[in-house]
Amino acid sequence: MKRSLTFSAVAVLIGALIQSVSAVEPSADDCLARPSTTVKAGTEATKWRAETLPDDHGIDARTYVNTAYPFVDPYPVSLGDAGEPNNLCIVGGRTVGQQSENLTWGQVHDEAQGGWHGGGLRTYSSNTVINGWRIRNTADGYQPREGENWTLVNNYYEYIRDDCVENDDLLSGAIYDTLFDGCYTGFSEQDEGDVAGETLIFDGVLMRLQAMPGPRTGDDTPGDPTVFAHGSFFKKMAAEDHEGWPRHRPVIRNSVFVAEKFNGTPDDWPVGTTMSNVTVVWLGEGAFPMSTLPGMTLTTDRSAWDNARADWLSRHGCTAFGSCSDVLYDPSAVPSPDPSPTASPTVSPSPSPLPSPSPSPTMSPSPSGTAEEALAEVAACVNRSTERLKKLRCIRRVLRSYDYIA
Repeated sequence: MKRSLTFSAVAVLIGALIQSVSAVEPSADDCLARPSTTVKAGTEATKWRAETLPDDHGIDARTYVNTAYPFVDPYPVSLGDAGEPNNLCIVGGRTVGQQSENLTWGQVHDEAQGGWHGGGLRTYSSNTVINGWRIRNTADGYQPREGENWTLVNNYYEYIRDDCVENDDLLSGAIYDTLFDGCYTGFSEQDEGDVAGETLIFDGVLMRLQAMPGPRTGDDTPGDPTVFAHGSFFKKMAAEDHEGWPRHRPVIRNSVFVAEKFNGTPDDWPVGTTMSNVTVVWLGEGAFPMSTLPGMTLTTDRSAWDNARADWLSRHGCTAFGSCSDVLYDPSAVPSPDPSPTASPTVSPSPSPLPSPSPSPTMSPSPSGTAEEALAEVAACVNRSTERLKKLRCIRRVLRSYDYIA
């Protein structure tokens, strides 16, 4: 028999629930204090492949630069592909492609045209946190593979010739406080798979799609290097693209997105996308060719992007790509985000830490005391596992055990 829970108690429970699952990801100091740590330093023109890594491992790559892309290897940094470690945390690191920036999309991406595809960083692990990696001039930026749950914090990518993030294994993920300053395509999910109950969060994300030479014209078909355009913010994430296979429903908050010139008609926002405090800057000709969603402000004023980008660079100690001081993600610093086109936006996603929820002191419990019981059960869910998906499934089971009464 289900227990009853008043609507007022439900409201309190939801507030505590939001705080409890909006987990602050590990800071740089947390990553570097893991039971085991690998230090990677210097400039390397060969592939870095660490097939086996222990669980709860930290990697300090703050002074590491890899230049193996693409001529030595199109996957220059590949971590965990033999063992799929759990709770891998990486601090720092930089991947810089060496090919000409004037190549077309096909010449970088399509092997039939002499391209390499690949990406700047690939991980095979669960509950992965990547704090402060920088990638420039590669086909894809980050490529999470296998495992489950990945998080990007304080990443900085520039001139990415295909996807900022290629999430083609459909893993749940989150991106916080990250600058994507020039990508052909934003985010990709192309393979088949079930994402029921999983989350995809963009919070404090600055993403600029950059018009690049020779946009894609079709498989094996060379693009015109005198034509400049880019792809979609979200690629192949509409259900109709893959015979009804589900895709993640992005939750986008406190972010600024920019489009310069789409290559044809862009894919629309994925079905179920929700937005809060999001500014989209349209710099192309004519009307914006995508839907305008609740929580989204559409503008043609480029200063909304310029101000947000300048603020991000300043907060992260950067003057340009590759010229950043060692200022890594600090979850205690929480400026108020405001990506308004009429003011200088400050984009910062980090919620206040609250490892386990506690009842609000102003809460009026229901006569049966079930609000406290529900909160205690939610707290148990939050503390039982480090995996976000398991937390959410447990919380859902708790909520289903209650009936709601007026």
